[in-house]
Amino acid sequence: MHQEILPILPHQDITPGVMVGLAWYYLLASALNAAAAAYVAYMEMVSEGASRVGLAPRTRRLPDWLVGTYIGLYGLAMVMILARPFLPGALDVAYCLCALANIVVALTAGADAAHFSELRASDGTHSGNSGELTLDDHIPAVGLGKSISRMLWTLIWAIAAVLFQAIGLAYLFGGAIVLPQIFRDRINQVSGPTTFFVGATIAFVAMIAFRKLAANGLVAWGLVNAALLFFGLSMSDFDFRDIVTKPDNVPIVGLMVLVGFFTWLSLRRAVINDSRQARGLPVLEALEPEKTLTWPDLVYTELVCMVICTIVLVLWGIVLQAPLEQPASSTVAPNPSKAPWYFLGLQEMLVYFDPWMAGVVLPSLIVVGLMAVPYIDNNKEGNGYYTIEKRKFAYITFQYGFLVLWVVLILLGTFLRGPNWNFFGPYEFWDLHKLIPLNNVNLSDIVWIQILGQTKPSSILQREAPGIILCVLYFAIPPLLMYRLFFRKYAEQAGMVRYLTLAVLLLFMASLPIKMVLRWTINLKYLVAIPEYFFNI
Repeated sequence: MHQEILPILPHQDITPGVMVGLAWYYLLASALNAAAAAYVAYMEMVSEGASRVGLAPRTRRLPDWLVGTYIGLYGLAMVMILARPFLPGALDVAYCLCALANIVVALTAGADAAHFSELRASDGTHSGNSGELTLDDHIPAVGLGKSISRMLWTLIWAIAAVLFQAIGLAYLFGGAIVLPQIFRDRINQVSGPTTFFVGATIAFVAMIAFRKLAANGLVAWGLVNAALLFFGLSMSDFDFRDIVTKPDNVPIVGLMVLVGFFTWLSLRRAVINDSRQARGLPVLEALEPEKTLTWPDLVYTELVCMVICTIVLVLWGIVLQAPLEQPASSTVAPNPSKAPWYFLGLQEMLVYFDPWMAGVVLPSLIVVGLMAVPYIDNNKEGNGYYTIEKRKFAYITFQYGFLVLWVVLILLGTFLRGPNWNFFGPYEFWDLHKLIPLNNVNLSDIVWIQILGQTKPSSILQREAPGIILCVLYFAIPPLLMYRLFFRKYAEQAGMVRYLTLAVLLLFMASLPIKMVLRWTINLKYLVAIPEYFFNI
């Protein structure tokens, strides 16, 4: 009896359900940009720390009819959604009502911004006399550039809202917009642990070097729009969507949003404070010296946060299925076997270090390092306010360790590590049969066999002498160089014990990217390999 072999049918990138989901996704993106356009057109734009003294009152107002129209259209859409069991096509009608509301807000904001600009040019209602600034103008924060053209940026965000909404309507009425296959193939080809980690490091360096540009709200919103567009188009790919929408992985998407927002917020306040201090002005935190009372201010805030978190968790539990699996079995191991998301960074270290080092020594040193910070930090500046200039070494060291050596490794382990812990591109199918030949060698193999052309000595100490000497030199020479080049003043003030503690922690932190580079360039597995005693470095 012949068993029929059924062909493996490829998954469809675009299905009717996916198109509906993307239509609502772009509706949300359009609503965000319409709100941004309305904010720039009508609201007061006095940035952090800027003075309002002497400025004429704001005359820009959000039209009441626009607010009523927006709420009315969205309210009618909600009614249609609730009545969908009785009205065929009610969801499509509701979507169109919401889209109409977004477009009306975007176009009206753009038109009013142009009108305000004309009045400003003619010295009319929405301007001060003799070109003086008023609360109708954008008052930038110190250090973040000049005042922007509110008309120009209103039009830009209004156009973005219309474009996003047009994409959403196209999905709603059957237009299958997908990310071109050539882009997906190209991104898969260049993807890899090396490019991922190096790219993250370059992005981090760029963020520090161009922090004044990155702290600008317009630049940040532009990056958000680019991310929204890229993520939406990527969701049209089955493999990308399959990984991102796994219930286990959805929190990591939220983590990316939260980490990105709060990193940007702290960076912005630090840039403003540094610029203000350079001009002899007080920092932002000093402008609000009043203390907040625990009761009722803090307690009310915590209560509101608790209620919001409860609502989010309840909705989360309703919408997403719990990622429950079959009872654990000693004979069946999931592939890939992944640690909880907060340990994925440690699991990624196992690619480069022995388990005792990646699972015990390095995590312990992270905890010890955080405990030691108050004792090795003798810089009294920067307490109680955001700054980079006053604590540049501490800021860069901590942010690189947190963002690149922790968060990025979590993202890599979550989205790009597949079966057999192989690396897969973001649009690549997770094939169980994928094989990547690796010929990792120890340092003793490189020295004795490849360089000296002889067999390795039988004595363990003689065999591993190159690696042992290298490790000793690593912990002996760099502290001396760092002392002479950068930390002489710190060591004199804080003492040699604190300096050596700091140097050792820094060297262990640097060992991770160094070991990564050695693996990628010369396939180095261990510097010191003593499997006889389960000791490998």
